[in-house]
Amino acid sequence: MNVREPGVPRLLATVMVGVLVLGAAGCAHEAGALPSSGESVSQGPAESPREPLPSGPLVLRGVVTSEGKPVGGVTVSAVPHADVPLSARACSSGVPGMTILDPGCGAMKGELVQTAEWLGLKAPMARTVTGADGWFEFTQLRASTYDLWASGPRGTAFLAAVPAGANVVGMALEKGRNIQVAVEDGSSGRPLAGARVALLPQLGGQAFLTVSDAGGLASFPPVPTGQYHVVASFPGRLADAGPVGAEGTTLHLYVPRSLSGRVLRPGGNGGAGLRVRLEGQGLQGLIQTRDGGDFHLAGLPPGSYALTVREGRELAMATVLLPEDRDVTDVRLALEPCAEVAGRVTRPTGEPIPRAEVELLLGREGTWRKMLATSSSEGRFRFECVEQGQVRLSLKARGHVSPAEPLAGELKAGDTFPADVVLPLAAPAKGRIVDPGGRGVGGVRIVLSALDGRGGGSATTAGDGSFEVDGLAPGRYAYELSPGDRFQAARGEVRLPAANLRLKLLRGPPVEERRP
Repeated sequence: MNVREPGVPRLLATVMVGVLVLGAAGCAHEAGALPSSGESVSQGPAESPREPLPSGPLVLRGVVTSEGKPVGGVTVSAVPHADVPLSARACSSGVPGMTILDPGCGAMKGELVQTAEWLGLKAPMARTVTGADGWFEFTQLRASTYDLWASGPRGTAFLAAVPAGANVVGMALEKGRNIQVAVEDGSSGRPLAGARVALLPQLGGQAFLTVSDAGGLASFPPVPTGQYHVVASFPGRLADAGPVGAEGTTLHLYVPRSLSGRVLRPGGNGGAGLRVRLEGQGLQGLIQTRDGGDFHLAGLPPGSYALTVREGRELAMATVLLPEDRDVTDVRLALEPCAEVAGRVTRPTGEPIPRAEVELLLGREGTWRKMLATSSSEGRFRFECVEQGQVRLSLKARGHVSPAEPLAGELKAGDTFPADVVLPLAAPAKGRIVDPGGRGVGGVRIVLSALDGRGGGSATTAGDGSFEVDGLAPGRYAYELSPGDRFQAARGEVRLPAANLRLKLLRGPPVEERRP
């Protein structure tokens, strides 16, 4: 095994992002949206020369100990502390809040490979070895903060954001954990030897690099306790990445696949310059059709993809399953007039209900797609330019009773599905759950079920025992309380509306008296 020493970057803003490889010359795409069909890195054994730590007047001294005693012969590495750790880096093609390490950030796996290579091979760093008295020293440092990693026969340690100029830095060794990663061919499941594997501490700024052996296993020496991410790459394969669990993890490297087809205008003629949007497997991208309406998307992992074309008031959509063992070459996207779903949400008095939540499920060829909207101050909502197919519409608004069943129907091309809905006011269902002494009990789950079978709801009590279940119609309800181990579960009946329910719990038997 060849494990190289780690390094860390200042998180360059110019790190390259994987891009979509397009089969047609002159096609447009969104840079950074999709992976390259050749996401891989060099497997050469040569290591790039390291740059020295930034030169300055400061010194950083410390001592490494084990069970309170100094330990000599321990290798200590210093790397500039990352201003933004990998666990906080945003996914350029994901939803807000998604990070580069999120499993759904498929488009960033190629960038993660390049970042790991930089962290492991080219980042500025310095190393030293502790003396017999356990002390180490780094000199000529700039005024900055550094991460320290220690590794030796008796254990490992990590210390983050140590300021240069510190004279007594203590690093206590721990046993650490061994991490093993299995790398497999995505299609056959066979071990993949020779894959480059990088282990990335989620809070640190360095990477450990190695290569999978003949059995497809990549093994790392003991590392400090913490959360780690791993990414693997191989020439001609798509990179894979994921978090490391207690037992390690398995990564699957697929041969990239392609997806191609044609966009047809009404009448059956192909259209050039139409934009085809692809989403799926953590990827999203845009490509324009060539003459005749042809399009070609390459460098894709197997899986399910949604394709959408919208041109003015015309729309075409399809869901395509890209298999592991072949490309898909016969996708047909036929543009047709847009349909729409529109309506108004009101009370029985005719007053509009603003901010009602509307969920639209559109079904076509066995595939369902969800869309969300919120009613305006006038109670109106509209889903514009949707495809034809089956419609299921559900609504809910705070303080109101939702319909027992969703609105359902068939939507044809160019049609409008009317969806005016009247929501009656809900009955109050508020109160407190208390112990035998009258004190509120938090964390109790209460479930209310209508005795006439018209639905129900649930809530969990706040710290003072208070609860509120919204959206229930007036009537009689059965309640069930689930308080945990300290109290006995309880059941009963209540009648709504009720704004001041008071439900009492009985204490359960001591844990030691219970039997399985």
